[in-house]
Amino acid sequence: MSAAAGLEPPYGERDRRGMAALVEALPAHIDEALAASDAQPWLPPVPQPTLLALGGMGGSAIAGELTAALVADRAPRPFLVVRDYHWPACVDRSALAVLSSNSGNTEETLSLAHEAIARGVPCAAITAGGALATLAGERSWPLHRLPGGMPPRAALFHGWVPLTRFVHRLGWGSDPVAGWREAAALLRRRGAELGAAAPEATNPAKRLARALAGLGVYIYSGPGGPAAVAVRWRQQLNENAKVLAHSAVVPEHNHNEIVGWQEPGPVARTLAVLLLRDGEDTAAATARLDLTAEFAARQGAAVHEIRSQGDSRIARLASLVQFGDSLSLYLALLGGVDPTDIASIDEFKRRLAARASAR
Repeated sequence: MSAAAGLEPPYGERDRRGMAALVEALPAHIDEALAASDAQPWLPPVPQPTLLALGGMGGSAIAGELTAALVADRAPRPFLVVRDYHWPACVDRSALAVLSSNSGNTEETLSLAHEAIARGVPCAAITAGGALATLAGERSWPLHRLPGGMPPRAALFHGWVPLTRFVHRLGWGSDPVAGWREAAALLRRRGAELGAAAPEATNPAKRLARALAGLGVYIYSGPGGPAAVAVRWRQQLNENAKVLAHSAVVPEHNHNEIVGWQEPGPVARTLAVLLLRDGEDTAAATARLDLTAEFAARQGAAVHEIRSQGDSRIARLASLVQFGDSLSLYLALLGGVDPTDIASIDEFKRRLAARASAR
């Protein structure tokens, strides 16, 4: 197969488990998640917690990051996302814990669940089943059931949509439904431009994948929602495309990492910088990203800019998520790797379990 034909379907054995179809189904996932959250209203077990703490890992945690960013300027109390075996001390019986695990069997999340029980922390859960669903049933925790049957990272909207509605029911943000309806319509329109059927010549995600092939990827953004999306992009590039990626946020980046671009060298010429831009970026964030791009380009890095689309905050962040998911798929296809495969994670878990059993 020629390199030029590498991004045009059919993908056959290169995508035998159907990641391309899952990426193209993102608008439908929003519709399905709205319907599911109507059918099974997920209600906070306490009305006024001192803080909200979501515990999860990987694709089950990123919905928390994105939701926290959506409401950061409106929520009256802290919203923490904890990716660990243990809660910080502030997560006590006055707080509210949300346990998030697509499979329901994530080791770290189950550890958080049992620690929350020991501390007397009110809990809610979001999962497709497994031990977490069993525990939620035994403890009568509010539970939102995910559909299951897909990689956790591909089920983002199934978790993100109900979580935004859960937070709204706490009074920590406006009703997100209109924003989600706009997002679903926008992603459908964008799908015609970004989807597998759109030829590379007119498909910006395919063109960017081609430009990034063989390069290390550095993702820079302003704070808030774009920073959470940058984490999503990094994770998708890791898991789908099997490439190393890095993300950082201005203004913090400009107080340390910018010095890494100070001296010329061969490494910079092997890197690409992706700037995630959003309509709510402040003038300060915009200026800092502009100058950051100049520093990187001066040292030989390829610099690319991706702008959010849409009117509502939800729709804009969703548009960036869709672009990043598409990009990671096309980079996987160019690299000749299965975008669904996570053999490294599976091996790591096996070796970790073997080490634990040997103690």
